[in-house]
Amino acid sequence: MIQSVKVKNLSLSKDNVRKSNRDLDIESFAATIAAHGLLQNLVVTPLKKNGHFTVKAGGRRLRALQHLIATGVLPADHEVPALVLADDADSTEASLAENFGRLPMNPADEATAFNHFIDKGSSAEDVAKRFGVTTRFVEQRVRLAELAPSIFQALAAGEISLGVAQAYAVTGDTDRQARVFEQMKSAYYGNQPDNIRRAILNGTVKANDAKARFVGRDAYVAAGGRIEGDLFANEGDENWIDVELLEDLAAKKLEEAAAELTARQGLAFVMPIAATHVPYDTERQLHEFHPTARPLTEEEKVRVDELAAENDSLVEQLETVLSDGTDEAEAANDRLEAIERELDELDASRRTVDPEIRAQLGTFVYIGGDGEVRVHTRMFSEKPVVDPNAPIVAGPGEDESEGSVEQGAKLSATLVDELATQRRQILVAHLASDPATALDLTIFLMAQNMVFANNYVRDHSTLKASPSQFPIFAFRDEGSLASQTIEDQRQALDTSWAGFDTMTARFDGFRALDDDARGAWVAFVVAQTLEPTLNVADGGRLNGFHDHLGRVLGIEVAQWWRPTAANFFGRVKKDVMLDALEDIGGPILRGRYKDAKKSDLAATCASLCNGQGIVEAEIREKASAWLPDAMRFDAVEKPERHPTRSTFLEGDDEDDLDIIDEELVDEDAREPIDGDAGDEDLSEAA
Repeated sequence: MIQSVKVKNLSLSKDNVRKSNRDLDIESFAATIAAHGLLQNLVVTPLKKNGHFTVKAGGRRLRALQHLIATGVLPADHEVPALVLADDADSTEASLAENFGRLPMNPADEATAFNHFIDKGSSAEDVAKRFGVTTRFVEQRVRLAELAPSIFQALAAGEISLGVAQAYAVTGDTDRQARVFEQMKSAYYGNQPDNIRRAILNGTVKANDAKARFVGRDAYVAAGGRIEGDLFANEGDENWIDVELLEDLAAKKLEEAAAELTARQGLAFVMPIAATHVPYDTERQLHEFHPTARPLTEEEKVRVDELAAENDSLVEQLETVLSDGTDEAEAANDRLEAIERELDELDASRRTVDPEIRAQLGTFVYIGGDGEVRVHTRMFSEKPVVDPNAPIVAGPGEDESEGSVEQGAKLSATLVDELATQRRQILVAHLASDPATALDLTIFLMAQNMVFANNYVRDHSTLKASPSQFPIFAFRDEGSLASQTIEDQRQALDTSWAGFDTMTARFDGFRALDDDARGAWVAFVVAQTLEPTLNVADGGRLNGFHDHLGRVLGIEVAQWWRPTAANFFGRVKKDVMLDALEDIGGPILRGRYKDAKKSDLAATCASLCNGQGIVEAEIREKASAWLPDAMRFDAVEKPERHPTRSTFLEGDDEDDLDIIDEELVDEDAREPIDGDAGDEDLSEAA
């Protein structure tokens, strides 16, 4: 029986099995209880004196509570819930069960939990106080959450130790972390932290690495950089040995680009980031600034109308009377380009930032996946900036505050999630570049939600302007073409409306954007809502409509994603790899590698599918286009029955939908079953 007991009437039982470390870090434990309360009741048995009890399980909790009372945090008569046992015959067993059955929390889970509070805006110091740990401990766990996805997943699965994970965290460059992790998997003593740290700091990179392309082979060699590689391999397969030299060359070249941009644009700072993306945590340390666009003057409006009319007239002439290749047609095309330049100049003049404001702003330069310098399109400041030129739109007295077929061998659940996420990225990249299709999708999903308002329809879209979550925490895909394209699309969006200080002003500013700018926002926001799906035989990742959408968009997956040993072949059974070889080169190619070791086979398959390997031209062409069925947009949507939303209780799993469909809905009869009331009866009852 659970009852409330005063702490001062409790004493520790001699039967408690925890004899050592009883007082270890009691202050931290007490701080946790003070912040969150007593999350687990004590287990006690009554003493002869009425109202007094002895604690059989929960000795450290008792000591922490006594510490809080002694220090004045809790009152002297503070009461806590306790499970009162009828007798103490099994008290030692209860104490042992509670202490013996405990497992220390996985560091990955700790990292996830702490990172959750940091993302919500808490500081490391605040989180440390709430959980009774040091700030340093919180910072270390949060750093683990920023590891490359493959390393973080290995830590969560218990495949690597905490020490190994910390060794990879020596650098914040997730590209290098992932690269060394793949190298160390098969290396002798590759699980030793010291070896990992040396590899992280002294590993090699491929010639097609973004940093290598940015620095250039000639500059690297001229600076004394060493290269080793097969004479018969492609240049991109060379291994550049002196990684520290490469890092120094890349950093210096990027610093020069940053200094030049700072001087040319009169910025307060331009921060060089020697990576293929700007880390979110780095952006979060600054304040994002959105310059507002001033309205066009009357003279500018007249000029824009004149240019638009002339543009339309020239286009009509080119489509009707002017022949391609003639002098008149060439002159018309030249004039169209001049009109576009003048319109761009007019638009740019509306977005000019006051020099006093610009002197407080900065941005980032980083290395693109193509090895070229990229300038972050958004502006940032170290402190909040108020634009004195921003119009005030609130009127007097107004409140200005912001109120199918079998798919072959079954894939592992983790691989299904990863492949679904990567294929989702490809789908998002295409949808975000096709505003017309995205608009059609938006209208369709809203109409469908209205028609099926009382039903659950699994449409794999959130459509609440909030991006869908990846199924694997901290999974990153910045290096892929799809993710880089999505980031480019994000930076190209017009954010001039976001700088106003009221929702009304921002809304009016957004409406003032031209159709293309608003359409780009529609396409991007809608695309972000798409959830990860996969062309698999069954399960929660299956959604034939997404496959149809991929076909409508004309997606060629092979141009965006290629299977490698890391992302596919090294994660499946040997038969799956042999089947792939047979698809590519027939039984002969399969037979050639049937006795190969799994690791060698994975490397061979990856090499073939990425256009390498000494094979016939026909086989190389097939290999370059081969994809696992799961990554294709080939599935055909099947009819499904939609259970009413009222059939879902809190905590139901979407994977149980098929069972609910069969048990609760009579699709043919279209009537309630099992004695349920009809819609009218239900509404009346409500």
